Amino acid sequence: MKVTFNWLKQYVDFPWSADELAERLTMLGLEVEGIQKLGGEFDGIVVAQVLTRDRHPNADKLSLCRVNDGHGERQIVCGAQNFKAGDKVPLILPGHTLPAKSGEAPMAIKVGRIRGVESQGMLCSPQELGLPDHVDGLLILPENAPVGQPFGEFLGRAASDTVYDLEITPNRPDWNSVIGIAREISALTGNPLRLPEIEFAAGHLSSEPVKSLVDVRIDDAELCPRYTARLVRGVKIGPSPDWLRGSLEKIGLRSINNVVDVTNYVMFEIGQPLHAFDYRLLHGANGARPTVVIRRAAEGEKFKTLDGVERTLASQMLLIADETKAVALAGVMGGENSEIKNDTTDVLIESAYFKPQNVRATAKKLDLRTDASYRFERGADIGICDWASRRAAKLIVATAGGSVIAEAVDAFPGAAAPREIKLRPQRANELLGVDIPADKQAQFLHRLGLEAAPGAEWAFRIPTFRVDLKREADLIEEIARLYGVDKLPSTPPRGALGSNSYDKVYDELAEARRILSGLGLSETQGQTLISEAASALTATDGAPGAVPGVIALRNPLSADMNVLRTSLLPGLLEALRRNLSRKSGDLAVFEIGRVFSLFNGKPKEERRVAIALTGRRSAAFWSGAEREARFDVFDLKGALEEFFEHFGLRGVNYAQDGQRGPLFLESAVVQLGKSVLGRLGQVSTAVAKRYDLRDAAFIAEINLDFLLARRAPAKSFKTLPPFPSVRRDVAMLVADAMTHDAVLTIVKQTKPQNLERVDLFDVFRGKNVPAGQKSVAYAFTYRSSERTLTEAEVNAAHEKLLDQFKQRLSAAIRDT
Repeated sequence: MKVTFNWLKQYVDFPWSADELAERLTMLGLEVEGIQKLGGEFDGIVVAQVLTRDRHPNADKLSLCRVNDGHGERQIVCGAQNFKAGDKVPLILPGHTLPAKSGEAPMAIKVGRIRGVESQGMLCSPQELGLPDHVDGLLILPENAPVGQPFGEFLGRAASDTVYDLEITPNRPDWNSVIGIAREISALTGNPLRLPEIEFAAGHLSSEPVKSLVDVRIDDAELCPRYTARLVRGVKIGPSPDWLRGSLEKIGLRSINNVVDVTNYVMFEIGQPLHAFDYRLLHGANGARPTVVIRRAAEGEKFKTLDGVERTLASQMLLIADETKAVALAGVMGGENSEIKNDTTDVLIESAYFKPQNVRATAKKLDLRTDASYRFERGADIGICDWASRRAAKLIVATAGGSVIAEAVDAFPGAAAPREIKLRPQRANELLGVDIPADKQAQFLHRLGLEAAPGAEWAFRIPTFRVDLKREADLIEEIARLYGVDKLPSTPPRGALGSNSYDKVYDELAEARRILSGLGLSETQGQTLISEAASALTATDGAPGAVPGVIALRNPLSADMNVLRTSLLPGLLEALRRNLSRKSGDLAVFEIGRVFSLFNGKPKEERRVAIALTGRRSAAFWSGAEREARFDVFDLKGALEEFFEHFGLRGVNYAQDGQRGPLFLESAVVQLGKSVLGRLGQVSTAVAKRYDLRDAAFIAEINLDFLLARRAPAKSFKTLPPFPSVRRDVAMLVADAMTHDAVLTIVKQTKPQNLERVDLFDVFRGKNVPAGQKSVAYAFTYRSSERTLTEAEVNAAHEKLLDQFKQRLSAAIRDT
């Protein structure tokens, strides 16, 4: 939304400069995205009157003129031939420059001599002023032009102006208008809001009965709750006056003609989109008066819009029609068959309210976005339809002549009682943390156009232009904006209170990120919305247990973002692909985020943590091939083990996965007791190809909510052992299917005295090892915290452990 400093000044007085206004608007919640300062393109140009015109003594085609510039008389040499004494013309004074033409340097004016005669300025043509009019000679101004008035002011363009480009939030459609923004300034300053006069002079009214000229029939009141039609007769289509054209050009709109420009001007002024029809092109049934019909389109109906494109419509789209044809796409764009033409004499002004959801769906399906649809989509003001229609009619008469039919047709079948919201002043103070007197709170709301409801203490009627106000908290937010958000006191962070459960979770998530970063992983942030095809990859992989349902969007932005993610893994794989495409192929990344799914028809949300590894463990180095080693599944498992250990989750084990799904080549489940935490494994070849992964990729995803509930973060301090350790190495032949976890389970159950740690340091298959078996070698470290262990004590504990291996694993102990 663009608005100018001087346009705002027409409706409310404020004491701020252009830069100060930008700051004030931002503090009110109107973010100023850009500021364009328009220089004084007509600085130094005034309205002057030619007092005398004589022949130049030294040139036949030049005139020597005496002109009045409002402050005195001056002599001007002029070459134009289309003026006479008494005419009023633009005069540029010495020391100023003419507006620069495209590709040319600006022309500076100074006192000079032309054919031996002094000239103290220059009388101007429209071409020299950069105006669109083409005249062979000077620009002749109206007789009532005030002598000495700055020319820019005469045109309605101040000598300088500022254009603000505002970011309007979707919940504030009232800000899509100059008056809506001026109302905010009025509320902030306490200065009155000056609305334009909309009453018609007696000479501009026609007493013809409107019912004999036009009628309105609403066939779908749900999609169009209100429609007004007002008729202006006897207009003359032509160029817009400079003030109107200049106002629109400053905000980036192209001038078309006086009638269409008025509808655009009023749309930006008050926020109500209007449309002007050529009345003679509307037809009734069997030659009767025209009837404006608001109806749904027939499925497949063809309609050519103002841009000359024939469009195929669907049955849910709303049309404006007469008894014989469609003439406009409701809320979006008019039709080519009823547009204002140069010979139009009678104009029908449409001012209506259309259901936002329907306009949005129509504009999106047809890929047709307009200034009108932008406003209707966000919710126009149903209460302003007649006011906007009257305002437009008055401006049309002022710029194009004609007369207005005194009455208008206003079809409003569903007028609703004004909404009311109750306010508790004490509650407002509690939420804001300040003590604002109750009468001051009421004053703030009154300034915004909210009136106290009769007979109800502290209940306020909500005007129709404030569609965003729905509950008490909304009123409190309005009070805060006008009180000044910069005046609200700061409060200690939630974490300082020490008893907030949300802070506890936040701290735990921060700790998880710190641990994973410390393991050499980089954090990524994926999209919450993914494609249905990407979600299908993890239908059996992402969440342990029952297969979740997918939550699909009703109106997705694109096919690539049409469902909520049920797993973090598609996002991590996309991050790998994106980095690989940018020559970054050695990756160790993680993500912490929420996933969404349906279980038994009900939505479910949970936190997950996911890890992905691919490429080399470390950067290439000249000293040896070890640094060229690639990530494998043991790197992934080791990272998980370290994370669990530091995060406070112990007793985790791993088991072969029975169902891998399309995502994994090989996988394992991560368990705590009988509960499944998640899954890890290598990405399948098909998926790796889909994501352009050159090296093997290893991924894991864990239920973080489960970890948060089961973790034991308490840490204890142990002194460094003062006594030496004793190490016993054991190599044994076991069945090839025997797992490392089975060995550790026997160790835990046997509980050998003084055993400090167990390390697997070798696995061997091949020569001298029978088929179906493997050789595994373990290091057992024994240590006492109280004394130095004897050989006999260590041997006794160790022999007990070896006996268990032989009995329970059928292990054959090898000589070391």
